[in-house]
Amino acid sequence: MRKCIKIKKAAVLCLLAAALCALFAGCAADGEAITSYDQLGKPGTRIGVMSDLIEYEMLKKDFPDAEIIAYNDSPLAYDDVANGRLDAYVYARREMEIAIENGTEGVRILKDDYNENRVAVGISPASGIPDLRRKINQFIAQAKEDGTLDDMYRRWVVEVNEEMPEITPAANPQYHLRVGTTGTVMPYSYYVGTELSGFDIELAYRFAAWLGADVEFKIYDFGGILSAAATGDIDCIMSNLFVTEERDDGVPFSDVLFSVKTAAMVRDTGAGSGEGSLISDYNGKRIGVLVGPLMEDAAAKFFPDSEYFYYNGYPDCVAALLANKIDGFLGDEPGIISIHAESPEIDYIHESLTENNYSFAFRKDDEKSAALCSDLNEFLEQSWADGTMDEIADIWLGTDEEKKVVDMSDLTGENGTIRVVTTSTDMPWSYIKDGMNVGYDIDLVVRFCRERGYALELGDVDFAGRIPAVQSGKYDFSTDMNVTPEREEQVLFSEPTAHGGIVLAVHAKDLTAKDGGFFASIAESFEKTFIREGRWKLFLSGIGTTLIITVSSVIFGTLLGFFVFMLCRGGNRAANTIARFCVWLVQGMPVVVLLMILCYVIFGKVALSGTIISSLGFTLIFGSAVFSMLKSGVGAVDGGQTEAAYALGYTDRRAFYRVVLPQALPHFLPAYRGEIVSLIKATAIVGYVAVQDLTRMGDIVRSRTYEAFFPLIAVAVIYFILAAILNFIVNRIVIRIDPRRRSKNDILKGVKTK
Repeated sequence: MRKCIKIKKAAVLCLLAAALCALFAGCAADGEAITSYDQLGKPGTRIGVMSDLIEYEMLKKDFPDAEIIAYNDSPLAYDDVANGRLDAYVYARREMEIAIENGTEGVRILKDDYNENRVAVGISPASGIPDLRRKINQFIAQAKEDGTLDDMYRRWVVEVNEEMPEITPAANPQYHLRVGTTGTVMPYSYYVGTELSGFDIELAYRFAAWLGADVEFKIYDFGGILSAAATGDIDCIMSNLFVTEERDDGVPFSDVLFSVKTAAMVRDTGAGSGEGSLISDYNGKRIGVLVGPLMEDAAAKFFPDSEYFYYNGYPDCVAALLANKIDGFLGDEPGIISIHAESPEIDYIHESLTENNYSFAFRKDDEKSAALCSDLNEFLEQSWADGTMDEIADIWLGTDEEKKVVDMSDLTGENGTIRVVTTSTDMPWSYIKDGMNVGYDIDLVVRFCRERGYALELGDVDFAGRIPAVQSGKYDFSTDMNVTPEREEQVLFSEPTAHGGIVLAVHAKDLTAKDGGFFASIAESFEKTFIREGRWKLFLSGIGTTLIITVSSVIFGTLLGFFVFMLCRGGNRAANTIARFCVWLVQGMPVVVLLMILCYVIFGKVALSGTIISSLGFTLIFGSAVFSMLKSGVGAVDGGQTEAAYALGYTDRRAFYRVVLPQALPHFLPAYRGEIVSLIKATAIVGYVAVQDLTRMGDIVRSRTYEAFFPLIAVAVIYFILAAILNFIVNRIVIRIDPRRRSKNDILKGVKTK
């Protein structure tokens, strides 16, 4: 029998282990780099999306075999993608770009957009401001006409300028405008230090001044902001809100402010992670630059204090770097990845300096070249649409060397021969492998020639000689060139053949040398989380709010529970029935649901702050727990104690307070202490009703630092400390009221003993 039990336990443990492995093993791509949306349709793929985005239903429809997971927290989703717990995260492209610019590592964004959404102001149908929708639309129309909206979008979204302009408030406010926002969506609504900032915040200030109103911001989680508008707790929503038909039924929208493109963030399985290293660290060092305006301009922009060394190709750059003649060199990311595959000692900092299009270059002002370019553009359009370009990228930007073969044997040439100039040292675009010309561009050109009936003649020149070779007419076109305004004056470019960016290649040991170790990373995270922009003030404010809710709920909940117990103690049937029903209702309902019902249904028309409503909700929860504890504690006292008290001349009330209750306290005080600890942890969900408690402040800080875990750990530590302090205080009170510490005179006080 025991052996059988052991076998069953072992089987259960194996199943649990298998489940955990399945949970964290991640992803449907099995380590494969995701380069297109088609790959997200594989069974078992895990795709994250913000819970409020309309993309949730779109993803379920487009990828029925994938698991769609809703998030309320983008930094956590970024980290899940970077660590392989998600295959992709679909969100607003610009917000994800800003996250990467601010240090989010191990991820990249697919080049193609997934969707485009319209952003507008959500307007409460229960707002007390008359004709609010018409007034907001009038303001938006005026702001568009005079260029204010364009200027705001440029400053906040494109340039990420965090300076809030001076906006003169209304001199004699006629209205009080309550604006709902999130405070965690950069660059639209977020905190700089302890002050709200962003596009939507400036928009609210400008509209309030235009309307003749003062403005009050109320911070919500995404899960609560729409309910707040629907019930009139706020007048409008300004928080990068996407327009949907379903939302418009409950919360009307203003005219569209602008459009937002969504895309997919995926794990970066490329060569360099660049951990611990910053581009700015290399300003002033020796930088290698490929000859050409694009690389030269990037060097001048990002490394103005550096000494430049010019080279004609990657082999010279690599040799110079390995010989310690330069500290790094600029190159196209795909090319640097290919170099790393061949020479692991060469790595790169995963921070794109520019985003570029690559195209083929044709002779300008020549009818034959223009016709050939048009023919190629038609082929490219078809290839992008049918997935051919993605297939080529998978081959030449991937790691499977067996696929990297180009077969030119079946080129018929019935329509003539195309002469193409390239550079055979330009991995992965064009290079020599096993004595044959291969690469991304070569594969693309061969496919074009095969479909259009051309033969192919390849020429090999240094990069600097490609444009002169095309201009002279010796070659029909050149492969792989970055499109720049200067080059557009010299040659005719095709439609893009690929997309990429310029990165800085460095010696791999330099990246690891930058790592200051565990304690250095902890110190940096601490500085970002608490010191920078005075963010400790946010935590301090959150602690104060959490303590107010907790302490007030404990005090009033204890009084409420005791009062109800005393009403029911005499056996009143009606009181007991009502009390049991209320306790069942409160204890059986999820806390967040109870709070939202209180906020948006029961007190939806009452101007109560979220803190008061949260205190009321947790008072009900704690009061019901105290009522139950008193019933069980008093019930554990022997009935003979009451009879003995009566025999000593006690009244019923005095018998309860002097004899029964002191003996009941030891039975329920341990549970009472535990309930207080549970209460302070349960308050973490009050962000749903616009309360900026400790947890909410942690979310706000994470939205600024893009650190998924350190602010969470900091919040957890603070909760531990607060719980320990409250537990200590309660323990001291318990010791003081311990009935075993009472003297004989205290027990017999008021009793005639003679």
